[in-house]
Amino acid sequence: MEISTFTVSEYGEKLVFSTNLNGKYNLWAMDLPNTFPYPLTSINQNSSLIHIDRKNHTIAATFENDGDENFQLHYLPLSGGKPIPFNEKEQQSTCYHACFTQKHEMYYSANHDNPLLNIYKTDLKSNQTILIQKGEVAPIVVAAVSPDGSAYIFTETYSNTHAAAFYQSTGGRVSMVPDSTIPHLIKDVRFYDNETVYFVTNYQEDFSYLASFSLSTYEFQPVLKVENEDMKAFKAHTGSLFIVTEKGVRDHLYQYDITSEKMVFIDSPCDLIKKIELTVEGTLFALGISAHRIDTIFKRKANGVWTQLTNNKVLGISDESMIKPDVVRYPSFDGLSIEALLFKPAAEKANGCTILWPHGGPQNASRLKYRPLFQYLLQSGYAIFAPNFRGSTGYGASFQRMVEQNWGDGPRLDCVAGLDWLIENGHTQKGKIVAMGGSYGGYMSLLLAGRHSEYFCAIVDIFGISNLLTFLENVPPSWRTLMDQMVGNPEKDYEKLVRDSPITYVEQMNKPMCILHGENDPRVKKEESERIVDKLKEKGVYVEYLLFDDEGHGFSKKANEMEAYTRIRSFLDTVID
Repeated sequence: MEISTFTVSEYGEKLVFSTNLNGKYNLWAMDLPNTFPYPLTSINQNSSLIHIDRKNHTIAATFENDGDENFQLHYLPLSGGKPIPFNEKEQQSTCYHACFTQKHEMYYSANHDNPLLNIYKTDLKSNQTILIQKGEVAPIVVAAVSPDGSAYIFTETYSNTHAAAFYQSTGGRVSMVPDSTIPHLIKDVRFYDNETVYFVTNYQEDFSYLASFSLSTYEFQPVLKVENEDMKAFKAHTGSLFIVTEKGVRDHLYQYDITSEKMVFIDSPCDLIKKIELTVEGTLFALGISAHRIDTIFKRKANGVWTQLTNNKVLGISDESMIKPDVVRYPSFDGLSIEALLFKPAAEKANGCTILWPHGGPQNASRLKYRPLFQYLLQSGYAIFAPNFRGSTGYGASFQRMVEQNWGDGPRLDCVAGLDWLIENGHTQKGKIVAMGGSYGGYMSLLLAGRHSEYFCAIVDIFGISNLLTFLENVPPSWRTLMDQMVGNPEKDYEKLVRDSPITYVEQMNKPMCILHGENDPRVKKEESERIVDKLKEKGVYVEYLLFDDEGHGFSKKANEMEAYTRIRSFLDTVID
C-alpha cells in the first residue's frame, strides 16, 4: 500500500488520504478515533493535494488521469462521491499548488493559459475565479497566503537549485532574501502571525535552514540551523515549531520553542517522514515510511507516544519479513565520499547477482524507503546496491549542483567506482551485475550499458531517456526554462549532449535488456524507449519491451506494478546464468 498525501481536519476528527489500498488510487477517510478506513472516491486516480472545508462540508483535491500528472482541482462532498472540476476550462492542465484562506478563498497556480503558470483566486462559495498574476520570467507558484487573504507569497523557479520567493502585497513584490539573484531555494513558506513569515531556505548556505521575514520591515533573518542537515518541512503551533530535517538517507524530527530558542529531538516511528500535519490543538500527524515498512500514518499524543493509524497487519505484511539495508560509504574516482544503501538477501537465497540501482531525478536520492520491487528481488536472491552519486539531495547544495549540465560524467563514474568497491570488498563479481533504474536511473542504466558493458550481465530500463536532445525537445512546456541549467542547451551544448546520450553508444550495448514504459508519460516520451528497442533488435540483441497504456511516469495501479515486477523477475531469471 502507498499513500501519496494526506490531510486532517482542524480538530483531528477526520483523516483523508490518497492511497492505492484497493489496488488503484482513490481518496479514503477515517473518522477518528475510529481507524477503520472507508473510500470517498471510486475514480481510480491519484491525488497530490487534499483540503478539508468543514464549514462548506466539502473536500478540495487534485486528481490526475492515468499517470499524466495533470493534477486538476476538484471538489466533492465531505461524505464522498464523484469529484467535480472547479473549472472545466482547466482540463488537461496542471494545478501546482493551492492555498486556502479563512475567508473561504483558494489561491492556486495552474498552467492552462501559460506555460510559465498563472496565479488565480477562487471564491469557494460562488466558485468564481479571477486571474491574480501571470508568470513572465519563469514558472510561478503560490507558496502561502495570509489568513485574511490580503497578501500572498509566490516562488519563481529558474532551476532545480534556484527558486526565489517574493512577498506580494498591495505595495508590490518584495524579495524574501536580500539578493534573489544568488542561486538558492525557498520552500515551505508559512504566515506565522500578522508580523512574521517563516520559511526554509539555503540562501548563502550549503544546507537548508529555517529563516524568517518581517512583513513590516521586510527584514530577512536566519532563525535555526542544524549542522549538516537539510531542513525539509515544518509546522507551527502556539510558540513552537515541529521541524523535519533530511540527513543523507534518513529524516529527523525536532520540536523548536520560538521564545526560548531551544530545540529537542523527537523519536520518530519511521526512517523517512513524507508529510506532517498539526491540528489547532497541537496534535501531530505524520506520514512515514522505512526501508522495511510501507507508508503509514501516525498520530503523536500529548505524552509523546505515537499511535499507528493505518495498519500494515491488515494487509498481511510483516515488518519482520522485510530486509533492511546497510548504509555504506566509498570513495569515488576523484576522492569524493559517496553514501549508498547495500541490501543483502538471506544467505540461503543469494544467487550471486547484484543489482545496481541508480536513482531517478537526478536531484533525488536513494533513501530508507520501502520499495516493493526491492523486497521482491531480495526475496528472490538478488543483492541491491543503491549509490547516492553526486547530484543527490540530502548532502548539501554544492553536492546537489554537481550534476547540473553534467548528467553523463560524474554520476556515471561514481556508479562505476561503487561497482569497483563492491568487487574489491567481495560483495559481487564483474559480469554478475545488473544495471536497473527508472527515469534518470533508466538513462544511467542505458549509458552504463553502452560505456561499461563489461560489468553487466543484463540491463533493466524503466521509462528512461535514450537521447538527451529529443528528451529536451519533448519535456513539458513548464520545464523548458529550467532545462538549460539542469541538462544543457541543445545548441550551445550540442556536442556534450550527444556525448552523454545513451543512443550514441548503442553499438557497444551487447547485454540482454528489459525495457518498460508508460503510454501517458509526460516527462519522458515512450519514443525514448522504443528508439533503443528498435536499435537493439536490429543488432540482434535480446530485448523485451513492455508498454503500459494506462500509466505515466511510474505506476499508479497495483496490477500494472505487479505485472512489471513479475516480468522483470522473469527476465532476470531467464538471462542470468
